[in-house]
Amino acid sequence: MTKQTIAKNTTYLTLAYIGQKILAFVYFVLIARFIGVEDLGKYTFALSFTTMFAVFIDFGLSSALIRESAKSFDKTSKYLSSILTSKSILAILSYLVVILVINLMGYPPITKNLVYLSGLLMMLDSFTLSFWGVFRGGQNLKYEAFSIVISQVVVVLSGAYVLLTHQSLMFLMLPLLAGGLFNFVYSSIMVRRKLNVRYCWKFDPEILKFLFKIALPFALIAIFSRIYGNIDSVLLSYLKGDAAVGFYQTAMKVPFALQFIPSAFAAAIFPAFSYYFVHDKAKLKFSFDKAMLLLTIFVVPISFGLLSLSDEVIPMLFGQQFINSVLTLKILVFGLIFVFLNFPLGALLNGCDKQVTNTKLVGLVMALNIILNLIFIPQYSYIGAAAVFLVCHALLFLISLFVARKIIPYSRRNLILVFAKTILSAVIMTIAVLYLKQSMNLVLVMVIGAIIYIGVLYLVKGFSRQDMTYLKQSMLRK
Repeated sequence: MTKQTIAKNTTYLTLAYIGQKILAFVYFVLIARFIGVEDLGKYTFALSFTTMFAVFIDFGLSSALIRESAKSFDKTSKYLSSILTSKSILAILSYLVVILVINLMGYPPITKNLVYLSGLLMMLDSFTLSFWGVFRGGQNLKYEAFSIVISQVVVVLSGAYVLLTHQSLMFLMLPLLAGGLFNFVYSSIMVRRKLNVRYCWKFDPEILKFLFKIALPFALIAIFSRIYGNIDSVLLSYLKGDAAVGFYQTAMKVPFALQFIPSAFAAAIFPAFSYYFVHDKAKLKFSFDKAMLLLTIFVVPISFGLLSLSDEVIPMLFGQQFINSVLTLKILVFGLIFVFLNFPLGALLNGCDKQVTNTKLVGLVMALNIILNLIFIPQYSYIGAAAVFLVCHALLFLISLFVARKIIPYSRRNLILVFAKTILSAVIMTIAVLYLKQSMNLVLVMVIGAIIYIGVLYLVKGFSRQDMTYLKQSMLRK
Protein backbone atom coordinates (compact mmCIF):
# COMPACT_ATOMS: atom_id res chain seq x y z
CA MET A 1 0.00 0.00 0.00
CA THR A 2 1.67 3.23 -1.19
CA LYS A 3 1.59 6.55 0.64
CA GLN A 4 -0.40 7.97 -2.27
CA THR A 5 -3.08 5.30 -1.86
CA ILE A 6 -3.21 5.83 1.89
CA ALA A 7 -3.56 9.58 1.42
CA LYS A 8 -6.24 9.03 -1.22
CA ASN A 9 -8.22 6.69 1.06
CA THR A 10 -7.96 9.14 3.95
CA THR A 11 -9.12 11.97 1.71
CA TYR A 12 -12.09 9.96 0.39
CA LEU A 13 -13.37 9.13 3.86
CA THR A 14 -12.66 12.54 5.40
CA LEU A 15 -14.46 14.40 2.61
CA ALA A 16 -17.35 11.94 2.79
CA TYR A 17 -17.75 12.48 6.52
CA ILE A 18 -17.59 16.26 6.09
CA GLY A 19 -20.36 16.09 3.49
CA GLN A 20 -22.39 13.67 5.60
CA LYS A 21 -22.06 15.81 8.74
CA ILE A 22 -23.14 18.96 6.91
CA LEU A 23 -26.18 17.22 5.42
CA ALA A 24 -27.06 15.59 8.75
CA PHE A 25 -26.84 18.89 10.61
CA VAL A 26 -29.02 20.71 8.08
CA TYR A 27 -31.52 17.85 8.26
CA PHE A 28 -31.59 18.01 12.06
CA VAL A 29 -32.29 21.76 11.91
CA LEU A 30 -35.20 21.12 9.53
CA ILE A 31 -36.62 18.39 11.77
CA ALA A 32 -36.38 20.59 14.87
CA ARG A 33 -38.15 23.49 13.16
CA PHE A 34 -40.93 21.32 11.74
CA ILE A 35 -41.79 19.01 14.64
CA GLY A 36 -41.03 21.07 17.75
CA VAL A 37 -39.41 20.38 21.10
CA GLU A 38 -41.41 17.42 22.46
CA ASP A 39 -41.58 15.41 19.24
CA LEU A 40 -37.87 16.05 18.69
CA GLY A 41 -37.32 14.64 22.17
CA LYS A 42 -39.24 11.46 21.28
CA TYR A 43 -37.37 11.09 17.99
CA THR A 44 -33.86 11.56 19.43
CA PHE A 45 -34.64 9.40 22.46
CA ALA A 46 -35.56 6.46 20.20
CA LEU A 47 -32.26 6.75 18.35
CA SER A 48 -30.20 7.13 21.55
CA PHE A 49 -31.98 4.20 23.17
CA THR A 50 -31.32 1.73 20.35
CA THR A 51 -27.78 3.01 19.81
CA MET A 52 -26.88 1.69 23.27
CA PHE A 53 -28.00 -1.81 22.26
CA ALA A 54 -26.37 -1.79 18.81
CA VAL A 55 -22.97 -2.62 20.26
CA PHE A 56 -24.30 -5.97 21.50
CA ILE A 57 -24.94 -7.00 17.90
CA ASP A 58 -21.50 -6.12 16.60
CA PHE A 59 -19.64 -6.90 19.84
CA GLY A 60 -16.37 -5.67 18.35
CA LEU A 61 -16.49 -8.27 15.55
CA SER A 62 -16.22 -5.68 12.78
CA SER A 63 -13.02 -4.29 14.30
CA ALA A 64 -11.63 -7.82 14.56
CA LEU A 65 -12.62 -8.44 10.92
CA ILE A 66 -10.75 -5.32 9.77
CA ARG A 67 -7.62 -6.34 11.62
CA GLU A 68 -7.59 -9.98 10.55
CA SER A 69 -8.60 -9.44 6.93
CA ALA A 70 -5.81 -6.86 6.63
CA LYS A 71 -3.38 -9.59 7.74
CA SER A 72 -4.80 -12.49 5.69
CA PHE A 73 -7.29 -11.30 3.09
CA ASP A 74 -7.65 -14.82 1.65
CA LYS A 75 -9.46 -15.85 4.85
CA THR A 76 -11.93 -12.96 4.70
CA SER A 77 -14.81 -15.00 3.23
CA LYS A 78 -14.73 -17.44 6.15
CA TYR A 79 -14.44 -14.62 8.67
CA LEU A 80 -17.31 -12.66 7.12
CA SER A 81 -19.62 -15.69 6.83
CA SER A 82 -19.12 -16.59 10.49
CA ILE A 83 -19.62 -12.99 11.60
CA LEU A 84 -22.81 -12.49 9.57
CA THR A 85 -24.31 -15.71 10.93
CA SER A 86 -23.37 -14.77 14.48
CA LYS A 87 -24.77 -11.27 14.02
CA SER A 88 -28.08 -12.67 12.77
CA ILE A 89 -28.57 -14.40 16.10
CA LEU A 90 -27.29 -11.46 18.13
CA ALA A 91 -29.47 -9.03 16.15
CA ILE A 92 -32.67 -10.97 16.89
CA LEU A 93 -31.77 -11.29 20.58
CA SER A 94 -30.84 -7.61 20.87
CA TYR A 95 -34.03 -6.51 19.13
CA LEU A 96 -36.11 -8.65 21.49
CA VAL A 97 -34.31 -7.10 24.46
CA VAL A 98 -35.00 -3.61 23.07
CA ILE A 99 -38.72 -4.46 22.79
CA LEU A 100 -38.79 -5.93 26.30
CA VAL A 101 -36.98 -3.03 27.98
CA ILE A 102 -38.93 -0.25 26.27
CA ASN A 103 -42.19 -1.93 27.28
CA LEU A 104 -41.03 -2.37 30.88
CA MET A 105 -40.20 1.35 31.03
CA GLY A 106 -43.84 2.23 30.42
CA TYR A 107 -43.52 4.58 27.46
CA PRO A 108 -46.57 5.59 25.36
CA PRO A 109 -47.33 3.77 22.07
CA ILE A 110 -45.83 6.48 19.82
CA THR A 111 -42.46 6.27 21.59
CA LYS A 112 -42.50 2.47 21.52
CA ASN A 113 -43.22 2.45 17.79
CA LEU A 114 -40.35 4.87 17.16
CA VAL A 115 -38.04 2.58 19.11
CA TYR A 116 -39.26 -0.49 17.18
CA LEU A 117 -38.44 1.22 13.87
CA SER A 118 -35.13 2.54 15.17
CA GLY A 119 -34.30 -1.01 16.24
CA LEU A 120 -34.62 -2.18 12.63
CA LEU A 121 -32.13 0.51 11.62
CA MET A 122 -29.85 -0.69 14.41
CA MET A 123 -29.77 -4.18 12.86
CA LEU A 124 -29.22 -2.96 9.29
CA ASP A 125 -26.34 -0.71 10.32
CA SER A 126 -24.60 -3.51 12.19
CA PHE A 127 -24.50 -5.78 9.12
CA THR A 128 -23.39 -2.86 6.95
CA LEU A 129 -20.54 -2.22 9.39
CA SER A 130 -19.16 -5.69 8.69
CA PHE A 131 -19.39 -5.33 4.92
CA TRP A 132 -17.47 -2.05 5.03
CA GLY A 133 -15.06 -3.69 7.47
CA VAL A 134 -13.98 -5.98 4.63
CA PHE A 135 -13.22 -2.95 2.45
CA ARG A 136 -11.25 -1.35 5.28
CA GLY A 137 -9.27 -4.52 5.75
CA GLY A 138 -8.54 -4.45 2.03
CA GLN A 139 -7.52 -0.76 2.25
CA ASN A 140 -10.23 0.36 -0.18
CA LEU A 141 -12.38 3.16 1.20
CA LYS A 142 -13.78 4.96 -1.84
CA TYR A 143 -16.94 2.84 -2.06
CA GLU A 144 -17.73 3.37 1.61
CA ALA A 145 -17.13 7.10 1.14
CA PHE A 146 -19.56 7.18 -1.79
CA SER A 147 -22.19 5.25 0.16
CA ILE A 148 -21.89 7.52 3.22
CA VAL A 149 -22.78 10.57 1.15
CA ILE A 150 -25.47 8.98 -1.03
CA SER A 151 -27.24 7.32 1.91
CA GLN A 152 -27.36 10.69 3.69
CA VAL A 153 -28.76 12.32 0.54
CA VAL A 154 -31.46 9.62 0.50
CA VAL A 155 -32.26 10.43 4.15
CA VAL A 156 -32.44 14.18 3.56
CA LEU A 157 -34.57 14.01 0.40
CA SER A 158 -37.04 11.45 1.72
CA GLY A 159 -37.07 13.21 5.10
CA ALA A 160 -37.82 16.55 3.47
CA TYR A 161 -40.80 14.95 1.73
CA VAL A 162 -42.11 13.56 5.04
CA LEU A 163 -41.73 16.97 6.71
CA LEU A 164 -43.24 18.99 3.87
CA THR A 165 -46.25 16.68 3.59
CA HIS A 166 -46.76 16.83 7.38
CA GLN A 167 -46.78 13.09 7.97
CA SER A 168 -46.98 11.65 11.48
CA LEU A 169 -43.87 11.40 13.65
CA MET A 170 -43.53 7.66 13.03
CA PHE A 171 -42.98 8.29 9.32
CA LEU A 172 -39.88 10.32 10.19
CA MET A 173 -38.04 7.08 10.96
CA LEU A 174 -38.63 5.81 7.42
CA PRO A 175 -36.03 8.12 5.78
CA LEU A 176 -33.39 6.76 8.17
CA LEU A 177 -34.45 3.22 7.28
CA ALA A 178 -34.29 4.09 3.57
CA GLY A 179 -30.75 5.43 3.95
CA GLY A 180 -29.74 2.44 6.07
CA LEU A 181 -31.26 0.00 3.56
CA PHE A 182 -29.38 1.63 0.68
CA ASN A 183 -26.12 1.40 2.63
CA PHE A 184 -26.78 -2.26 3.49
CA VAL A 185 -27.71 -3.35 -0.05
CA TYR A 186 -24.92 -1.37 -1.71
CA SER A 187 -22.22 -2.64 0.66
CA SER A 188 -23.39 -6.26 0.41
CA ILE A 189 -23.30 -6.12 -3.40
CA MET A 190 -19.99 -4.28 -3.68
CA VAL A 191 -18.14 -6.63 -1.35
CA ARG A 192 -18.87 -9.43 -3.83
CA ARG A 193 -18.46 -7.43 -7.02
CA LYS A 194 -15.35 -5.36 -6.25
CA LEU A 195 -13.46 -7.54 -3.77
CA ASN A 196 -14.78 -10.93 -4.91
CA VAL A 197 -15.46 -11.90 -1.30
CA ARG A 198 -18.10 -14.63 -1.22
CA TYR A 199 -20.10 -15.19 1.94
CA CYS A 200 -22.86 -17.48 3.10
CA TRP A 201 -24.94 -17.93 6.24
CA LYS A 202 -22.90 -20.51 8.09
CA PHE A 203 -20.24 -20.30 10.75
CA ASP A 204 -17.17 -22.12 11.88
CA PRO A 205 -17.08 -22.46 15.72
CA GLU A 206 -13.28 -22.29 15.77
CA ILE A 207 -13.21 -19.13 13.66
CA LEU A 208 -15.87 -17.50 15.83
CA LYS A 209 -13.99 -18.40 18.99
CA PHE A 210 -10.85 -16.87 17.49
CA LEU A 211 -12.66 -13.69 16.41
CA PHE A 212 -14.56 -13.20 19.68
CA LYS A 213 -11.29 -13.43 21.59
CA ILE A 214 -9.83 -10.66 19.46
CA ALA A 215 -13.08 -8.66 19.56
CA LEU A 216 -13.46 -8.58 23.36
CA PRO A 217 -11.26 -5.50 24.03
CA PHE A 218 -12.97 -3.66 21.15
CA ALA A 219 -16.38 -4.69 22.50
CA LEU A 220 -15.70 -3.41 26.01
CA ILE A 221 -14.56 0.03 24.90
CA ALA A 222 -17.50 0.20 22.45
CA ILE A 223 -20.02 -0.76 25.15
CA PHE A 224 -18.63 1.81 27.58
CA SER A 225 -18.50 4.52 24.90
CA ARG A 226 -22.03 3.87 23.58
CA ILE A 227 -23.58 3.89 27.04
CA TYR A 228 -21.50 6.90 28.09
CA GLY A 229 -22.54 8.80 24.96
CA ASN A 230 -26.28 8.07 25.09
CA ILE A 231 -27.33 7.39 28.67
CA ASP A 232 -27.87 11.09 29.42
CA SER A 233 -30.63 11.40 26.81
CA VAL A 234 -32.23 8.12 27.90
CA LEU A 235 -32.26 9.16 31.57
CA LEU A 236 -33.53 12.63 30.68
CA SER A 237 -36.43 11.10 28.77
CA TYR A 238 -37.29 8.66 31.54
CA LEU A 239 -36.92 11.11 34.44
CA LYS A 240 -37.96 14.48 32.95
CA GLY A 241 -39.84 13.84 29.71
CA ASP A 242 -39.58 14.48 25.98
CA ALA A 243 -39.15 18.27 26.08
CA ALA A 244 -36.02 17.96 28.23
CA VAL A 245 -34.44 15.64 25.65
CA GLY A 246 -35.41 18.02 22.84
CA PHE A 247 -33.73 21.00 24.50
CA TYR A 248 -30.64 18.97 25.41
CA GLN A 249 -30.13 17.33 22.02
CA THR A 250 -30.58 20.64 20.21
CA ALA A 251 -27.82 22.23 22.28
CA MET A 252 -25.64 19.15 21.80
CA LYS A 253 -25.93 19.18 18.00
CA VAL A 254 -24.40 22.62 17.50
CA PRO A 255 -20.85 22.14 18.86
CA PHE A 256 -20.61 18.41 18.31
CA ALA A 257 -21.26 18.64 14.59
CA LEU A 258 -17.48 19.25 14.50
CA GLN A 259 -16.49 16.14 16.45
CA PHE A 260 -15.35 14.38 13.28
CA ILE A 261 -12.35 16.75 13.15
CA PRO A 262 -10.47 15.44 16.21
CA SER A 263 -11.63 11.94 15.32
CA ALA A 264 -10.03 12.14 11.86
CA PHE A 265 -6.93 13.80 13.32
CA ALA A 266 -6.53 11.08 15.97
CA ALA A 267 -6.96 8.38 13.32
CA ALA A 268 -4.18 10.01 11.30
CA ILE A 269 -1.68 10.27 14.18
CA PHE A 270 -2.48 6.90 15.83
CA PRO A 271 -0.14 4.84 13.59
CA ALA A 272 2.63 7.39 14.17
CA PHE A 273 2.20 7.11 17.95
CA SER A 274 2.40 3.31 17.70
CA TYR A 275 5.56 3.44 15.57
CA TYR A 276 7.37 6.10 17.60
CA PHE A 277 6.56 4.34 20.87
CA VAL A 278 8.75 1.44 19.72
CA HIS A 279 11.38 3.28 17.68
CA ASP A 280 11.73 6.93 18.76
CA LYS A 281 10.45 8.28 22.10
CA ALA A 282 11.66 11.80 21.29
CA LYS A 283 9.49 11.94 18.17
CA LEU A 284 6.59 10.46 20.15
CA LYS A 285 6.81 13.34 22.62
CA PHE A 286 7.12 15.85 19.77
CA SER A 287 4.09 14.44 17.94
CA PHE A 288 1.96 14.37 21.09
CA ASP A 289 2.89 17.94 22.00
CA LYS A 290 2.04 19.17 18.51
CA ALA A 291 -1.26 17.28 18.42
CA MET A 292 -2.37 18.80 21.72
CA LEU A 293 -1.24 22.26 20.60
CA LEU A 294 -3.04 22.20 17.26
CA LEU A 295 -6.32 20.84 18.60
CA THR A 296 -6.26 23.35 21.47
CA ILE A 297 -5.68 26.20 19.02
CA PHE A 298 -8.62 24.97 16.96
CA VAL A 299 -11.22 24.11 19.63
CA VAL A 300 -10.79 26.96 22.13
CA PRO A 301 -11.99 29.75 19.77
CA ILE A 302 -14.91 27.58 18.64
CA SER A 303 -15.99 27.12 22.25
CA PHE A 304 -15.61 30.79 23.17
CA GLY A 305 -17.22 31.87 19.90
CA LEU A 306 -20.28 29.70 20.51
CA LEU A 307 -20.40 30.95 24.10
CA SER A 308 -20.57 34.57 22.93
CA LEU A 309 -23.06 33.90 20.11
CA SER A 310 -25.28 31.22 21.68
CA ASP A 311 -28.11 33.70 22.36
CA GLU A 312 -28.28 34.36 18.62
CA VAL A 313 -27.28 30.96 17.17
CA ILE A 314 -29.99 28.83 18.81
CA PRO A 315 -33.00 31.01 17.80
CA MET A 316 -31.51 31.62 14.34
CA LEU A 317 -31.10 27.90 13.62
CA PHE A 318 -33.98 26.30 15.51
CA GLY A 319 -36.44 29.08 16.31
CA GLN A 320 -37.58 30.76 19.54
CA GLN A 321 -39.23 27.55 20.77
CA PHE A 322 -35.73 26.22 21.55
CA ILE A 323 -34.56 29.27 23.54
CA ASN A 324 -34.18 27.06 26.64
CA SER A 325 -31.30 25.32 24.88
CA VAL A 326 -29.12 28.43 25.13
CA LEU A 327 -27.87 27.92 28.70
CA THR A 328 -27.29 24.22 27.97
CA LEU A 329 -25.16 25.16 24.96
CA LYS A 330 -23.11 27.58 27.08
CA ILE A 331 -22.20 24.71 29.40
CA LEU A 332 -21.59 22.14 26.67
CA VAL A 333 -19.14 24.34 24.73
CA PHE A 334 -16.62 24.01 27.55
CA GLY A 335 -17.10 20.25 27.46
CA LEU A 336 -16.24 20.41 23.75
CA ILE A 337 -12.68 21.46 24.63
CA PHE A 338 -12.12 18.28 26.64
CA VAL A 339 -13.86 16.13 24.01
CA PHE A 340 -11.38 17.36 21.38
CA LEU A 341 -8.32 16.87 23.57
CA ASN A 342 -9.38 13.42 24.75
CA PHE A 343 -8.99 12.11 21.18
CA PRO A 344 -5.17 12.45 20.97
CA LEU A 345 -4.88 11.25 24.57
CA GLY A 346 -6.90 8.14 23.73
CA ALA A 347 -4.82 7.61 20.58
CA LEU A 348 -1.64 7.85 22.67
CA LEU A 349 -2.84 5.31 25.25
CA ASN A 350 -4.10 2.87 22.61
CA GLY A 351 -1.00 3.28 20.47
CA CYS A 352 1.41 2.72 23.37
CA ASP A 353 0.06 -0.57 24.75
CA LYS A 354 -2.25 1.06 27.29
CA GLN A 355 -5.52 -0.14 25.72
CA VAL A 356 -6.63 -1.89 28.90
CA THR A 357 -5.95 1.25 30.94
CA ASN A 358 -7.90 3.37 28.47
CA THR A 359 -10.83 0.94 28.59
CA LYS A 360 -10.84 1.05 32.39
CA LEU A 361 -10.80 4.86 32.34
CA VAL A 362 -13.76 5.06 29.96
CA GLY A 363 -15.62 2.45 32.06
CA LEU A 364 -14.93 4.42 35.24
CA VAL A 365 -16.12 7.69 33.74
CA MET A 366 -19.20 5.94 32.30
CA ALA A 367 -20.15 4.69 35.77
CA LEU A 368 -19.60 8.15 37.26
CA ASN A 369 -21.66 9.68 34.44
CA ILE A 370 -24.63 7.43 35.22
CA ILE A 371 -24.41 8.11 38.98
CA LEU A 372 -24.14 11.90 38.58
CA ASN A 373 -26.97 12.00 36.03
CA LEU A 374 -29.22 10.07 38.42
CA ILE A 375 -28.39 12.65 41.11
CA PHE A 376 -28.63 15.87 39.09
CA ILE A 377 -31.21 15.22 36.35
CA PRO A 378 -34.20 14.90 38.75
CA GLN A 379 -33.48 18.37 40.15
CA TYR A 380 -31.77 20.24 37.31
CA SER A 381 -33.06 18.42 34.19
CA TYR A 382 -31.09 19.09 30.97
CA ILE A 383 -28.96 21.75 32.68
CA GLY A 384 -27.81 19.10 35.13
CA ALA A 385 -27.10 16.65 32.29
CA ALA A 386 -24.96 19.28 30.53
CA ALA A 387 -23.00 19.97 33.73
CA VAL A 388 -22.40 16.24 34.25
CA PHE A 389 -21.22 15.96 30.64
CA LEU A 390 -18.67 18.73 31.26
CA VAL A 391 -17.44 17.29 34.56
CA CYS A 392 -17.03 13.74 33.21
CA HIS A 393 -15.13 14.75 30.08
CA ALA A 394 -12.90 17.07 32.13
CA LEU A 395 -12.20 14.23 34.56
CA LEU A 396 -11.37 11.82 31.72
CA PHE A 397 -8.99 14.45 30.33
CA LEU A 398 -7.17 15.00 33.63
CA ILE A 399 -6.78 11.30 34.43
CA SER A 400 -5.67 10.48 30.87
CA LEU A 401 -3.15 13.31 31.05
CA PHE A 402 -1.78 11.84 34.28
CA VAL A 403 -1.45 8.38 32.70
CA ALA A 404 0.13 9.86 29.56
CA ARG A 405 2.88 11.33 31.74
CA LYS A 406 3.99 7.77 32.51
CA ILE A 407 4.43 7.09 28.78
CA ILE A 408 6.21 10.28 27.74
CA PRO A 409 7.65 13.12 29.83
CA TYR A 410 5.65 15.90 28.17
CA SER A 411 6.23 19.40 29.51
CA ARG A 412 3.49 20.54 31.89
CA ARG A 413 4.81 24.07 31.60
CA ASN A 414 4.44 24.06 27.80
CA LEU A 415 0.93 22.64 28.06
CA ILE A 416 -0.10 25.36 30.51
CA LEU A 417 1.43 28.00 28.23
CA VAL A 418 -0.55 26.65 25.28
CA PHE A 419 -3.79 26.91 27.25
CA ALA A 420 -2.89 30.36 28.58
CA LYS A 421 -2.09 31.80 25.14
CA THR A 422 -5.13 30.31 23.40
CA ILE A 423 -7.52 31.31 26.19
CA LEU A 424 -6.09 34.87 26.26
CA SER A 425 -6.55 35.14 22.49
CA ALA A 426 -10.07 33.67 22.72
CA VAL A 427 -11.08 36.05 25.54
CA ILE A 428 -9.97 39.09 23.50
CA MET A 429 -11.87 37.67 20.52
CA THR A 430 -14.96 37.16 22.70
CA ILE A 431 -14.90 40.75 23.97
CA ALA A 432 -14.75 42.00 20.39
CA VAL A 433 -17.55 39.65 19.27
CA LEU A 434 -19.84 40.68 22.15
CA TYR A 435 -19.36 44.32 21.17
CA LEU A 436 -19.62 43.89 17.40
CA LYS A 437 -22.67 41.59 17.37
CA GLN A 438 -24.87 44.41 18.61
CA SER A 439 -24.59 46.29 15.32
CA MET A 440 -23.17 43.93 12.69
CA ASN A 441 -24.17 40.88 10.66
CA LEU A 442 -23.37 37.64 12.54
CA VAL A 443 -21.39 36.09 9.68
CA LEU A 444 -19.22 39.20 9.43
CA VAL A 445 -18.78 39.19 13.21
CA MET A 446 -17.57 35.56 13.05
CA VAL A 447 -15.03 36.41 10.33
CA ILE A 448 -13.70 39.43 12.23
CA GLY A 449 -13.60 37.38 15.44
CA ALA A 450 -11.53 34.67 13.73
CA ILE A 451 -9.09 37.27 12.36
CA ILE A 452 -8.71 38.84 15.81
CA TYR A 453 -8.09 35.44 17.42
CA ILE A 454 -5.44 34.43 14.88
CA GLY A 455 -3.80 37.87 15.09
CA VAL A 456 -3.57 37.87 18.89
CA LEU A 457 -2.39 34.25 18.93
CA TYR A 458 0.35 35.15 16.45
CA LEU A 459 1.44 38.14 18.54
CA VAL A 460 1.75 36.03 21.70
CA LYS A 461 3.62 33.38 19.66
CA GLY A 462 0.93 30.75 20.15
CA PHE A 463 1.86 28.92 16.93
CA SER A 464 4.63 28.76 14.36
CA ARG A 465 5.16 27.75 10.73
CA GLN A 466 6.57 24.47 12.04
CA ASP A 467 3.20 23.75 13.65
CA MET A 468 1.37 24.30 10.36
CA THR A 469 3.86 22.04 8.56
CA TYR A 470 3.31 19.31 11.14
CA LEU A 471 -0.48 19.57 10.71
CA LYS A 472 -0.18 19.09 6.94
CA GLN A 473 2.20 16.14 7.26
CA SER A 474 0.23 14.38 10.00
CA MET A 475 -2.94 14.30 7.93
CA LEU A 476 -1.04 12.51 5.14
CA ARG A 477 0.66 10.00 7.43
CA LYS A 478 -0.46 6.41 7.66
